[in-house]
Amino acid sequence: MRNDAIESKSVAATVAPAATPPLIPMLTCIAAGLALAFTPIFVWRMTTGTWVCLQQPETLYYLQIAAQSYYNHLWYISDPVIPGGAIFYAWLQFVPPVMLVRLFGLSIFSVALIWSLCAGVSLGATLYLLFWRFLRRPWMPAGLTIFCLSDLAFCGHLPGVLQLRRLISALVIHRSGNLTQTPLFFFQWRAPEPALALPFLFLQILAVSNAREHPRRVNLWISGMAFGLLFYVFFYLWTMVAAGLFVAMLIDRTARRVYLWTFLIGVCVGLPQLALNLRSRAMASAEGAARLGVFVRNPDFSEIRFPFLSVAIVVLVVLWIRKNRRFELLYLASLMLAGILLGYSGRIMGLFYHEYHFQWLWWPIRLILVLIVIATVAQPWIASWPKARWLFPLFAILYLISGMYLLEIDVTRSRFGVQQREDFVKYSAQRMLPGVPPLIPRSVVAGSESFAQIAAVAENQRMLSGWTIAASPALDNSGWESRVVLNAVLMGDQRADFEQVITEVVYEFWFLDPIQPQLKAGFMRQFDAITRDPAEAIRALDVRYVALPAGQPPTAYVASRFHLIQPGPYWQIWQKN
Repeated sequence: MRNDAIESKSVAATVAPAATPPLIPMLTCIAAGLALAFTPIFVWRMTTGTWVCLQQPETLYYLQIAAQSYYNHLWYISDPVIPGGAIFYAWLQFVPPVMLVRLFGLSIFSVALIWSLCAGVSLGATLYLLFWRFLRRPWMPAGLTIFCLSDLAFCGHLPGVLQLRRLISALVIHRSGNLTQTPLFFFQWRAPEPALALPFLFLQILAVSNAREHPRRVNLWISGMAFGLLFYVFFYLWTMVAAGLFVAMLIDRTARRVYLWTFLIGVCVGLPQLALNLRSRAMASAEGAARLGVFVRNPDFSEIRFPFLSVAIVVLVVLWIRKNRRFELLYLASLMLAGILLGYSGRIMGLFYHEYHFQWLWWPIRLILVLIVIATVAQPWIASWPKARWLFPLFAILYLISGMYLLEIDVTRSRFGVQQREDFVKYSAQRMLPGVPPLIPRSVVAGSESFAQIAAVAENQRMLSGWTIAASPALDNSGWESRVVLNAVLMGDQRADFEQVITEVVYEFWFLDPIQPQLKAGFMRQFDAITRDPAEAIRALDVRYVALPAGQPPTAYVASRFHLIQPGPYWQIWQKN
Protein backbone atom coordinates (compact mmCIF):
# COMPACT_ATOMS: atom_id res chain seq x y z
CA MET A 1 0.00 0.00 0.00
CA ARG A 2 2.78 2.38 0.91
CA ASN A 3 4.57 1.71 -2.41
CA ASP A 4 1.32 2.31 -4.32
CA ALA A 5 0.88 5.64 -2.59
CA ILE A 6 4.43 6.70 -3.41
CA GLU A 7 3.93 5.70 -7.05
CA SER A 8 0.66 7.61 -7.32
CA LYS A 9 2.31 10.75 -5.90
CA SER A 10 5.12 10.40 -8.41
CA VAL A 11 2.67 10.17 -11.32
CA ALA A 12 0.71 13.15 -10.02
CA ALA A 13 3.89 15.19 -9.78
CA THR A 14 4.72 14.28 -13.36
CA VAL A 15 1.42 15.46 -14.85
CA ALA A 16 0.86 18.42 -12.54
CA PRO A 17 1.16 21.79 -14.27
CA ALA A 18 4.32 23.72 -13.59
CA ALA A 19 4.15 26.69 -11.26
CA THR A 20 6.41 28.78 -13.51
CA PRO A 21 6.62 28.80 -17.32
CA PRO A 22 9.33 26.49 -18.72
CA LEU A 23 12.29 28.43 -20.04
CA ILE A 24 13.26 26.31 -23.07
CA PRO A 25 9.84 26.38 -24.79
CA MET A 26 9.57 30.13 -24.22
CA LEU A 27 13.07 30.70 -25.64
CA THR A 28 12.04 28.60 -28.63
CA CYS A 29 9.10 30.95 -29.23
CA ILE A 30 11.35 33.99 -28.90
CA ALA A 31 13.74 32.47 -31.44
CA ALA A 32 10.81 31.85 -33.81
CA GLY A 33 9.63 35.42 -33.35
CA LEU A 34 13.09 36.80 -34.09
CA ALA A 35 13.40 34.57 -37.16
CA LEU A 36 10.13 35.91 -38.55
CA ALA A 37 10.79 39.54 -37.60
CA PHE A 38 14.27 39.52 -39.13
CA THR A 39 13.54 37.57 -42.31
CA PRO A 40 12.80 40.76 -44.32
CA ILE A 41 15.84 42.42 -42.74
CA PHE A 42 18.19 39.61 -43.79
CA VAL A 43 16.72 39.72 -47.30
CA TRP A 44 17.38 43.45 -47.48
CA ARG A 45 20.90 42.87 -46.16
CA MET A 46 21.65 40.28 -48.87
CA THR A 47 20.16 42.40 -51.67
CA THR A 48 21.21 45.92 -50.64
CA GLY A 49 24.30 45.32 -48.49
CA THR A 50 22.89 47.47 -45.67
CA TRP A 51 21.16 46.76 -42.36
CA VAL A 52 18.10 48.74 -43.42
CA CYS A 53 14.63 47.34 -44.01
CA LEU A 54 11.58 49.30 -45.13
CA GLN A 55 9.26 46.32 -45.42
CA GLN A 56 5.92 48.01 -44.69
CA PRO A 57 4.20 50.82 -46.65
CA GLU A 58 4.10 53.06 -43.56
CA THR A 59 7.66 52.38 -42.34
CA LEU A 60 9.10 55.51 -43.95
CA TYR A 61 6.30 57.62 -42.48
CA TYR A 62 6.92 56.27 -38.98
CA LEU A 63 10.65 56.86 -39.46
CA GLN A 64 9.91 60.46 -40.45
CA ILE A 65 8.18 60.90 -37.09
CA ALA A 66 11.11 59.27 -35.30
CA ALA A 67 13.52 61.47 -37.29
CA GLN A 68 12.05 64.60 -35.71
CA SER A 69 13.14 63.28 -32.33
CA TYR A 70 16.44 61.90 -33.68
CA TYR A 71 17.60 65.13 -35.34
CA ASN A 72 15.72 68.01 -33.76
CA HIS A 73 14.31 67.33 -30.26
CA LEU A 74 15.20 64.12 -28.47
CA TRP A 75 12.53 64.03 -25.79
CA TYR A 76 9.34 64.24 -27.82
CA ILE A 77 7.90 63.61 -31.28
CA SER A 78 6.20 66.08 -33.59
CA ASP A 79 4.64 66.35 -37.02
CA PRO A 80 7.16 65.60 -39.81
CA VAL A 81 5.57 68.22 -42.09
CA ILE A 82 5.01 71.28 -39.89
CA PRO A 83 7.85 72.10 -37.43
CA GLY A 84 6.55 71.59 -33.91
CA GLY A 85 3.13 70.56 -35.22
CA ALA A 86 0.79 68.35 -33.19
CA ILE A 87 0.71 64.62 -33.80
CA PHE A 88 -1.66 61.94 -32.55
CA TYR A 89 0.86 59.17 -31.83
CA ALA A 90 2.10 58.20 -28.35
CA TRP A 91 5.78 58.81 -27.65
CA LEU A 92 6.58 55.47 -25.97
CA GLN A 93 7.24 53.57 -29.20
CA PHE A 94 9.29 56.36 -30.77
CA VAL A 95 11.42 58.20 -28.22
CA PRO A 96 13.03 55.26 -26.33
CA PRO A 97 14.23 53.56 -29.57
CA VAL A 98 15.58 56.90 -30.80
CA MET A 99 17.45 57.40 -27.54
CA LEU A 100 18.91 53.92 -27.90
CA VAL A 101 20.22 54.44 -31.43
CA ARG A 102 21.57 57.87 -30.49
CA LEU A 103 23.35 56.33 -27.51
CA PHE A 104 25.14 53.83 -29.74
CA GLY A 105 25.76 56.28 -32.56
CA LEU A 106 23.58 54.42 -35.07
CA SER A 107 21.68 55.84 -38.02
CA ILE A 108 18.02 56.80 -37.92
CA PHE A 109 17.19 53.72 -40.00
CA SER A 110 18.30 51.58 -37.05
CA VAL A 111 15.07 52.58 -35.27
CA ALA A 112 13.22 50.15 -37.56
CA LEU A 113 15.65 47.41 -36.53
CA ILE A 114 14.96 48.17 -32.86
CA TRP A 115 11.23 47.88 -33.56
CA SER A 116 11.73 44.49 -35.23
CA LEU A 117 13.94 43.26 -32.40
CA CYS A 118 11.45 44.30 -29.73
CA ALA A 119 8.55 42.82 -31.71
CA GLY A 120 10.27 39.47 -32.19
CA VAL A 121 11.21 39.09 -28.54
CA SER A 122 8.07 40.53 -26.94
CA LEU A 123 5.53 38.86 -29.23
CA GLY A 124 7.21 35.46 -28.89
CA ALA A 125 7.50 35.70 -25.10
CA THR A 126 4.14 37.24 -24.20
CA LEU A 127 2.10 35.08 -26.56
CA TYR A 128 3.73 31.94 -25.16
CA LEU A 129 3.05 33.10 -21.60
CA LEU A 130 -0.57 33.75 -22.52
CA PHE A 131 -1.09 30.26 -23.93
CA TRP A 132 0.83 28.69 -21.05
CA ARG A 133 -1.26 30.58 -18.52
CA PHE A 134 -4.46 28.87 -19.67
CA LEU A 135 -3.08 25.50 -20.81
CA ARG A 136 -0.22 24.85 -18.36
CA ARG A 137 1.63 22.48 -20.67
CA PRO A 138 5.24 23.20 -21.71
CA TRP A 139 5.28 22.51 -25.46
CA MET A 140 1.68 22.77 -26.64
CA PRO A 141 1.67 26.57 -25.99
CA ALA A 142 4.95 26.79 -27.90
CA GLY A 143 3.42 25.12 -30.96
CA LEU A 144 0.34 27.35 -30.83
CA THR A 145 2.54 30.44 -30.45
CA ILE A 146 4.65 29.53 -33.48
CA PHE A 147 1.48 28.89 -35.49
CA CYS A 148 0.07 32.33 -34.60
CA LEU A 149 3.31 34.22 -35.21
CA SER A 150 3.76 32.53 -38.61
CA ASP A 151 0.20 32.91 -39.84
CA LEU A 152 -0.54 35.61 -42.39
CA ALA A 153 -4.00 36.15 -40.88
CA PHE A 154 -3.15 36.23 -37.18
CA CYS A 155 -4.52 39.77 -37.26
CA GLY A 156 -7.00 38.81 -40.00
CA HIS A 157 -10.26 37.00 -40.49
CA LEU A 158 -9.13 33.76 -42.20
CA PRO A 159 -6.31 32.15 -40.20
CA GLY A 160 -4.76 29.19 -41.97
CA VAL A 161 -6.91 29.62 -45.09
CA LEU A 162 -5.24 32.84 -46.20
CA GLN A 163 -1.83 31.32 -45.55
CA LEU A 164 -2.65 28.37 -47.80
CA ARG A 165 -3.97 30.65 -50.55
CA ARG A 166 -0.83 32.77 -50.60
CA LEU A 167 1.42 29.71 -50.57
CA ILE A 168 -0.43 28.25 -53.55
CA SER A 169 -0.22 31.61 -55.29
CA ALA A 170 3.52 31.85 -54.68
CA LEU A 171 4.43 28.24 -55.43
CA VAL A 172 2.03 27.37 -58.25
CA ILE A 173 0.24 30.35 -59.81
CA HIS A 174 2.86 33.11 -59.64
CA ARG A 175 6.10 31.19 -59.47
CA SER A 176 7.92 33.96 -61.37
CA GLY A 177 7.34 37.68 -61.46
CA ASN A 178 5.33 39.77 -59.06
CA LEU A 179 2.51 38.54 -56.88
CA THR A 180 -0.95 39.97 -57.35
CA GLN A 181 -1.29 41.21 -53.76
CA THR A 182 1.20 43.86 -52.64
CA PRO A 183 2.24 43.68 -49.96
CA LEU A 184 1.08 40.51 -48.19
CA PHE A 185 0.42 42.31 -44.88
CA PHE A 186 1.67 40.30 -41.94
CA PHE A 187 -0.01 42.81 -39.66
CA GLN A 188 1.46 41.26 -36.52
CA TRP A 189 4.89 42.38 -37.81
CA ARG A 190 3.76 45.88 -38.79
CA ALA A 191 5.93 48.04 -36.55
CA PRO A 192 5.31 49.91 -34.40
CA GLU A 193 1.58 49.19 -34.71
CA PRO A 194 0.32 46.61 -33.88
CA ALA A 195 3.59 44.67 -33.51
CA LEU A 196 4.55 46.59 -30.37
CA ALA A 197 0.98 47.02 -29.11
CA LEU A 198 -0.03 43.36 -28.96
CA PRO A 199 2.64 42.41 -26.35
CA PHE A 200 1.27 45.12 -24.04
CA LEU A 201 -2.23 43.70 -24.56
CA PHE A 202 -1.05 40.17 -23.73
CA LEU A 203 0.74 41.38 -20.61
CA GLN A 204 -2.38 43.19 -19.48
CA ILE A 205 -4.43 40.01 -19.93
CA LEU A 206 -1.88 38.09 -17.87
CA ALA A 207 -1.98 40.74 -15.13
CA VAL A 208 -5.79 40.66 -14.98
CA SER A 209 -5.78 36.85 -14.93
CA ASN A 210 -3.31 36.81 -12.05
CA ALA A 211 -5.31 39.40 -10.12
CA ARG A 212 -8.49 37.44 -10.70
CA GLU A 213 -6.91 34.25 -9.37
CA HIS A 214 -5.14 35.98 -6.47
CA PRO A 215 -7.02 39.25 -5.76
CA ARG A 216 -4.41 40.66 -3.41
CA ARG A 217 -3.74 44.38 -3.27
CA VAL A 218 -0.37 44.17 -5.02
CA ASN A 219 -1.87 42.15 -7.89
CA LEU A 220 -4.69 44.66 -8.29
CA TRP A 221 -2.13 47.46 -8.55
CA ILE A 222 -0.11 45.53 -11.12
CA SER A 223 -3.25 44.86 -13.13
CA GLY A 224 -4.27 48.52 -12.99
CA MET A 225 -0.82 49.77 -13.94
CA ALA A 226 -0.69 47.32 -16.86
CA PHE A 227 -3.94 48.87 -18.09
CA GLY A 228 -2.67 52.41 -17.49
CA LEU A 229 0.45 51.71 -19.55
CA LEU A 230 -1.75 51.09 -22.59
CA PHE A 231 -2.63 54.81 -22.70
CA TYR A 232 1.00 55.48 -23.66
CA VAL A 233 1.00 52.87 -26.42
CA PHE A 234 -2.02 52.97 -28.72
CA PHE A 235 -5.39 54.79 -28.61
CA TYR A 236 -7.33 51.80 -29.95
CA LEU A 237 -5.61 49.51 -27.47
CA TRP A 238 -6.61 51.22 -24.25
CA THR A 239 -10.13 52.02 -25.48
CA MET A 240 -10.76 48.36 -26.36
CA VAL A 241 -9.40 47.16 -23.00
CA ALA A 242 -11.50 49.76 -21.15
CA ALA A 243 -14.61 48.51 -22.93
CA GLY A 244 -13.54 44.92 -22.28
CA LEU A 245 -13.30 45.59 -18.55
CA PHE A 246 -16.88 46.90 -18.55
CA VAL A 247 -18.11 43.86 -20.48
CA ALA A 248 -16.24 41.59 -18.05
CA MET A 249 -17.99 43.28 -15.12
CA LEU A 250 -21.31 42.32 -16.69
CA ILE A 251 -20.60 38.67 -17.49
CA ASP A 252 -18.10 37.74 -14.75
CA ARG A 253 -19.76 38.82 -11.51
CA THR A 254 -17.36 36.99 -9.20
CA ALA A 255 -14.42 39.18 -10.33
CA ARG A 256 -16.15 42.56 -10.61
CA ARG A 257 -13.93 44.05 -7.92
CA VAL A 258 -10.80 43.10 -9.89
CA TYR A 259 -12.10 44.66 -13.10
CA LEU A 260 -13.31 47.80 -11.35
CA TRP A 261 -10.03 48.48 -9.54
CA THR A 262 -8.06 47.67 -12.69
CA PHE A 263 -10.06 50.29 -14.55
CA LEU A 264 -9.82 52.97 -11.84
CA ILE A 265 -6.08 52.54 -11.25
CA GLY A 266 -5.39 52.39 -14.98
CA VAL A 267 -7.27 55.61 -15.71
CA CYS A 268 -5.30 57.41 -13.01
CA VAL A 269 -2.02 56.14 -14.44
CA GLY A 270 -3.02 57.09 -18.00
CA LEU A 271 -4.39 60.56 -17.23
CA PRO A 272 -1.18 62.45 -18.29
CA GLN A 273 -1.19 60.82 -21.74
CA LEU A 274 -4.93 61.34 -22.03
CA ALA A 275 -4.47 65.05 -21.26
CA LEU A 276 -1.67 65.21 -23.84
CA ASN A 277 -3.94 63.61 -26.44
CA LEU A 278 -6.63 66.21 -25.75
CA ARG A 279 -4.04 68.98 -26.03
CA SER A 280 -2.79 67.61 -29.36
CA ARG A 281 -6.35 67.46 -30.63
CA ALA A 282 -6.93 71.08 -29.62
CA MET A 283 -3.68 72.17 -31.34
CA ALA A 284 -4.49 70.33 -34.57
CA SER A 285 -6.24 71.96 -37.47
CA ALA A 286 -9.93 71.04 -37.59
CA GLU A 287 -9.63 70.39 -41.33
CA GLY A 288 -6.44 68.37 -40.82
CA ALA A 289 -8.08 66.21 -38.17
CA ALA A 290 -11.10 65.65 -40.44
CA ARG A 291 -8.84 64.80 -43.38
CA LEU A 292 -7.04 62.32 -41.16
CA GLY A 293 -10.39 60.74 -40.37
CA VAL A 294 -10.71 61.64 -36.69
CA PHE A 295 -14.42 61.21 -35.86
CA VAL A 296 -15.78 62.36 -39.21
CA ARG A 297 -19.49 62.13 -39.96
CA ASN A 298 -20.12 59.21 -42.28
CA PRO A 299 -23.80 58.47 -42.82
CA ASP A 300 -23.10 55.75 -45.42
CA PHE A 301 -24.27 52.40 -44.06
CA SER A 302 -23.78 50.47 -47.30
CA GLU A 303 -20.60 48.75 -46.17
CA ILE A 304 -21.85 47.37 -42.85
CA ARG A 305 -20.98 43.67 -42.66
CA PHE A 306 -21.57 42.63 -39.09
CA PRO A 307 -19.37 39.68 -38.02
CA PHE A 308 -22.11 37.21 -37.17
CA LEU A 309 -19.64 34.31 -37.23
CA SER A 310 -17.38 35.96 -34.67
CA VAL A 311 -20.33 36.81 -32.43
CA ALA A 312 -21.45 33.19 -32.69
CA ILE A 313 -17.94 32.11 -31.67
CA VAL A 314 -18.15 34.36 -28.60
CA VAL A 315 -21.50 32.87 -27.61
CA LEU A 316 -20.35 29.28 -28.09
CA VAL A 317 -17.10 29.90 -26.22
CA VAL A 318 -18.93 31.54 -23.29
CA LEU A 319 -21.31 28.58 -23.12
CA TRP A 320 -18.32 26.20 -23.14
CA ILE A 321 -16.62 28.26 -20.43
CA ARG A 322 -19.67 28.09 -18.17
CA LYS A 323 -20.20 24.39 -18.81
CA ASN A 324 -16.58 23.53 -18.03
CA ARG A 325 -16.22 26.20 -15.32
CA ARG A 326 -13.23 27.82 -17.06
CA PHE A 327 -14.25 31.27 -15.86
CA GLU A 328 -10.70 32.59 -16.14
CA LEU A 329 -11.30 32.76 -19.92
CA LEU A 330 -14.24 35.14 -19.59
CA TYR A 331 -11.96 38.17 -19.76
CA LEU A 332 -10.63 37.07 -23.16
CA ALA A 333 -14.22 36.67 -24.39
CA SER A 334 -15.03 40.11 -22.98
CA LEU A 335 -12.16 41.70 -24.89
CA MET A 336 -13.23 40.02 -28.09
CA LEU A 337 -16.83 41.18 -27.71
CA ALA A 338 -15.69 44.71 -26.85
CA GLY A 339 -13.44 44.78 -29.93
CA ILE A 340 -16.31 43.69 -32.18
CA LEU A 341 -18.63 46.36 -30.78
CA LEU A 342 -16.02 49.11 -31.06
CA GLY A 343 -14.93 47.96 -34.50
CA TYR A 344 -18.44 48.48 -35.81
CA SER A 345 -19.47 51.37 -33.58
CA GLY A 346 -18.44 53.97 -36.14
CA ARG A 347 -20.68 52.56 -38.82
CA ILE A 348 -23.54 52.18 -36.41
CA MET A 349 -23.21 55.79 -35.18
CA GLY A 350 -22.44 57.23 -38.61
CA LEU A 351 -18.87 58.17 -37.66
CA PHE A 352 -15.48 57.26 -39.08
CA TYR A 353 -12.40 57.16 -36.85
CA HIS A 354 -10.32 54.38 -38.41
CA GLU A 355 -12.12 51.91 -36.19
CA TYR A 356 -10.77 49.06 -38.33
CA HIS A 357 -7.69 49.27 -36.07
CA PHE A 358 -9.71 47.38 -33.47
CA GLN A 359 -9.73 44.38 -35.81
CA TRP A 360 -5.95 44.09 -35.50
CA LEU A 361 -6.53 43.58 -31.76
CA TRP A 362 -9.68 41.49 -31.41
CA TRP A 363 -8.96 39.12 -34.31
CA PRO A 364 -5.84 37.80 -32.51
CA ILE A 365 -7.88 37.44 -29.31
CA ARG A 366 -10.48 35.42 -31.23
CA LEU A 367 -7.85 33.05 -32.62
CA ILE A 368 -6.13 32.67 -29.24
CA LEU A 369 -9.41 31.91 -27.50
CA VAL A 370 -10.46 29.34 -30.10
CA LEU A 371 -7.06 27.65 -30.00
CA ILE A 372 -7.19 27.44 -26.19
CA VAL A 373 -10.62 25.77 -26.33
CA ILE A 374 -9.52 23.34 -29.07
CA ALA A 375 -6.29 22.47 -27.25
CA THR A 376 -8.15 21.89 -23.98
CA VAL A 377 -10.71 19.60 -25.60
CA ALA A 378 -8.07 17.73 -27.61
CA GLN A 379 -5.50 17.30 -24.83
CA PRO A 380 -6.66 13.81 -23.70
CA TRP A 381 -6.73 12.56 -27.30
CA ILE A 382 -3.33 14.08 -28.09
CA ALA A 383 -1.82 12.53 -24.95
CA SER A 384 -2.99 9.07 -26.02
CA TRP A 385 -1.75 9.42 -29.61
CA PRO A 386 1.95 8.42 -29.92
CA LYS A 387 2.45 10.13 -33.28
CA ALA A 388 1.59 13.50 -31.73
CA ARG A 389 5.09 13.68 -30.23
CA TRP A 390 6.64 14.23 -33.63
CA LEU A 391 3.70 15.20 -35.88
CA PHE A 392 2.73 18.44 -34.13
CA PRO A 393 6.34 19.73 -33.76
CA LEU A 394 6.87 18.95 -37.44
CA PHE A 395 3.75 20.91 -38.37
CA ALA A 396 4.92 23.90 -36.27
CA ILE A 397 8.34 23.86 -37.94
CA LEU A 398 6.85 23.65 -41.44
CA TYR A 399 4.38 26.44 -40.64
CA LEU A 400 7.23 28.61 -39.37
CA ILE A 401 9.15 27.99 -42.59
CA SER A 402 6.05 28.87 -44.64
CA GLY A 403 5.70 32.16 -42.77
CA MET A 404 9.36 33.02 -43.33
CA TYR A 405 8.99 32.13 -47.01
CA LEU A 406 5.99 34.45 -47.45
CA LEU A 407 7.86 37.24 -45.66
CA GLU A 408 10.81 36.71 -48.01
CA ILE A 409 8.74 36.88 -51.20
CA ASP A 410 6.92 39.90 -49.80
CA VAL A 411 10.25 41.70 -50.16
CA THR A 412 11.51 40.12 -53.36
CA ARG A 413 8.38 39.42 -55.44
CA SER A 414 5.70 41.93 -54.47
CA ARG A 415 5.44 45.15 -56.45
CA PHE A 416 5.71 47.29 -53.36
CA GLY A 417 8.65 45.35 -51.91
CA VAL A 418 10.63 45.51 -55.15
CA GLN A 419 9.91 49.22 -55.66
CA GLN A 420 10.83 50.14 -52.09
CA ARG A 421 14.13 48.29 -52.30
CA GLU A 422 14.99 49.80 -55.67
CA ASP A 423 14.28 53.33 -54.44
CA PHE A 424 16.49 52.87 -51.40
CA VAL A 425 19.32 51.32 -53.44
CA LYS A 426 19.19 54.25 -55.86
CA TYR A 427 19.15 56.80 -53.05
CA SER A 428 22.07 55.08 -51.30
CA ALA A 429 24.09 54.97 -54.54
CA GLN A 430 23.52 58.67 -55.19
CA ARG A 431 23.33 60.32 -51.77
CA MET A 432 24.87 58.04 -49.12
CA LEU A 433 28.43 57.96 -50.46
CA PRO A 434 31.59 59.49 -48.99
CA GLY A 435 32.25 62.95 -50.35
CA VAL A 436 28.64 63.74 -51.33
CA PRO A 437 27.68 67.08 -49.68
CA PRO A 438 24.60 66.59 -47.47
CA LEU A 439 21.44 68.56 -47.97
CA ILE A 440 20.96 71.48 -45.61
CA PRO A 441 19.00 70.13 -42.60
CA ARG A 442 15.33 71.00 -42.06
CA SER A 443 14.87 72.08 -45.69
CA VAL A 444 11.72 71.51 -47.76
CA VAL A 445 12.15 69.14 -50.73
CA ALA A 446 9.83 69.19 -53.73
CA GLY A 447 9.67 66.90 -56.73
CA SER A 448 9.91 63.12 -56.80
CA GLU A 449 8.06 61.60 -53.84
CA SER A 450 10.29 58.49 -53.81
CA PHE A 451 13.32 60.73 -53.30
CA ALA A 452 11.72 63.13 -50.83
CA GLN A 453 10.36 60.53 -48.43
CA ILE A 454 13.78 58.86 -48.06
CA ALA A 455 15.52 62.25 -47.80
CA ALA A 456 13.15 63.19 -44.97
CA VAL A 457 14.57 60.29 -42.95
CA ALA A 458 18.16 60.11 -44.17
CA GLU A 459 18.96 63.85 -44.32
CA ASN A 460 16.47 65.55 -41.99
CA GLN A 461 14.37 67.08 -44.75
CA ARG A 462 10.68 67.92 -44.92
CA MET A 463 8.50 66.79 -47.81
CA LEU A 464 6.60 69.43 -49.76
CA SER A 465 4.05 66.93 -51.05
CA GLY A 466 3.20 63.24 -50.98
CA TRP A 467 0.77 60.95 -49.22
CA THR A 468 2.23 61.74 -45.79
CA ILE A 469 1.29 65.41 -46.20
CA ALA A 470 -2.41 64.59 -46.19
CA ALA A 471 -1.85 62.74 -42.89
CA SER A 472 -0.61 65.91 -41.14
CA PRO A 473 -3.19 67.03 -38.54
CA ALA A 474 -1.41 70.39 -38.24
CA LEU A 475 -2.11 71.28 -41.88
CA ASP A 476 -5.43 72.79 -42.98
CA ASN A 477 -6.92 72.11 -46.39
CA SER A 478 -5.58 75.30 -47.93
CA GLY A 479 -2.05 74.40 -46.85
CA TRP A 480 -2.47 70.87 -48.19
CA GLU A 481 -3.76 72.16 -51.51
CA SER A 482 -0.96 74.71 -51.95
CA ARG A 483 1.72 72.11 -51.27
CA VAL A 484 0.33 69.56 -53.71
CA VAL A 485 -0.19 72.22 -56.38
CA LEU A 486 3.26 73.79 -56.03
CA ASN A 487 4.87 70.36 -56.27
CA ALA A 488 2.90 69.63 -59.45
CA VAL A 489 3.89 72.97 -60.97
CA LEU A 490 7.58 72.42 -60.21
CA MET A 491 7.31 68.93 -61.72
CA GLY A 492 5.85 70.42 -64.92
CA ASP A 493 2.32 68.98 -64.73
CA GLN A 494 -0.24 70.45 -67.11
CA ARG A 495 -3.65 71.61 -65.91
CA ALA A 496 -5.69 68.82 -67.54
CA ASP A 497 -3.38 66.12 -66.21
CA PHE A 498 -3.38 67.67 -62.74
CA GLU A 499 -7.18 67.85 -62.70
CA GLN A 500 -7.39 64.12 -63.46
CA VAL A 501 -4.81 63.22 -60.81
CA ILE A 502 -6.38 65.39 -58.13
CA THR A 503 -9.82 63.87 -58.82
CA GLU A 504 -8.37 60.48 -57.89
CA VAL A 505 -6.58 61.92 -54.85
CA VAL A 506 -9.72 63.56 -53.46
CA TYR A 507 -11.75 60.42 -54.14
CA GLU A 508 -9.48 58.49 -51.74
CA PHE A 509 -10.93 60.59 -48.90
CA TRP A 510 -14.31 58.90 -49.26
CA PHE A 511 -15.28 59.82 -45.71
CA LEU A 512 -15.14 63.50 -46.78
CA ASP A 513 -17.67 62.87 -49.54
CA PRO A 514 -19.85 65.94 -48.79
CA ILE A 515 -16.92 68.34 -49.34
CA GLN A 516 -15.12 66.53 -52.14
CA PRO A 517 -16.34 69.02 -54.79
CA GLN A 518 -15.08 71.89 -52.61
CA LEU A 519 -11.69 70.22 -52.21
CA LYS A 520 -11.32 69.67 -55.94
CA ALA A 521 -12.34 73.28 -56.70
CA GLY A 522 -9.82 74.52 -54.11
CA PHE A 523 -7.03 72.54 -55.74
CA MET A 524 -7.82 73.96 -59.18
CA ARG A 525 -8.01 77.56 -57.89
CA GLN A 526 -4.63 77.10 -56.24
CA PHE A 527 -3.23 75.61 -59.46
CA ASP A 528 -4.26 78.64 -61.51
CA ALA A 529 -2.90 81.09 -58.92
CA ILE A 530 0.44 79.32 -58.32
CA THR A 531 1.03 78.74 -62.04
CA ARG A 532 0.92 82.51 -62.57
CA ASP A 533 3.44 83.22 -59.77
CA PRO A 534 5.26 80.21 -58.27
CA ALA A 535 7.79 82.49 -56.52
CA GLU A 536 5.34 83.61 -53.86
CA ALA A 537 4.37 80.04 -52.98
CA ILE A 538 8.03 78.97 -52.91
CA ARG A 539 8.82 81.77 -50.46
CA ALA A 540 5.77 80.99 -48.31
CA LEU A 541 6.55 77.26 -48.15
CA ASP A 542 10.33 77.80 -47.98
CA VAL A 543 11.14 75.29 -50.72
CA ARG A 544 14.91 74.86 -51.09
CA TYR A 545 15.33 71.71 -53.22
CA VAL A 546 13.59 70.15 -56.19
CA ALA A 547 14.40 66.51 -57.03
CA LEU A 548 13.48 65.41 -60.56
CA PRO A 549 13.99 62.05 -62.26
CA ALA A 550 17.33 62.05 -64.04
CA GLY A 551 15.84 61.85 -67.53
CA GLN A 552 13.17 64.54 -67.03
CA PRO A 553 14.01 68.06 -68.29
CA PRO A 554 13.33 70.77 -65.67
CA THR A 555 10.63 73.35 -66.20
CA ALA A 556 11.71 76.78 -67.35
CA TYR A 557 11.01 78.17 -63.90
CA VAL A 558 13.16 75.58 -62.12
CA ALA A 559 15.99 76.02 -64.65
CA SER A 560 15.98 79.81 -64.12
CA ARG A 561 15.45 80.06 -60.35
CA PHE A 562 17.34 76.96 -59.16
CA HIS A 563 20.81 75.63 -59.88
CA LEU A 564 21.80 72.02 -60.38
CA ILE A 565 23.86 70.60 -57.51
CA GLN A 566 23.75 66.91 -58.46
CA PRO A 567 22.88 65.70 -61.97
CA GLY A 568 22.15 62.05 -61.17
CA PRO A 569 22.45 59.21 -61.81
CA TYR A 570 18.88 58.66 -60.61
CA TRP A 571 17.62 62.09 -59.59
CA GLN A 572 18.74 65.56 -60.58
CA ILE A 573 18.76 67.78 -57.51
CA TRP A 574 18.21 71.51 -57.93
CA GLN A 575 18.79 74.05 -55.17
CA LYS A 576 17.13 77.45 -54.99
CA ASN A 577 19.40 80.34 -55.97
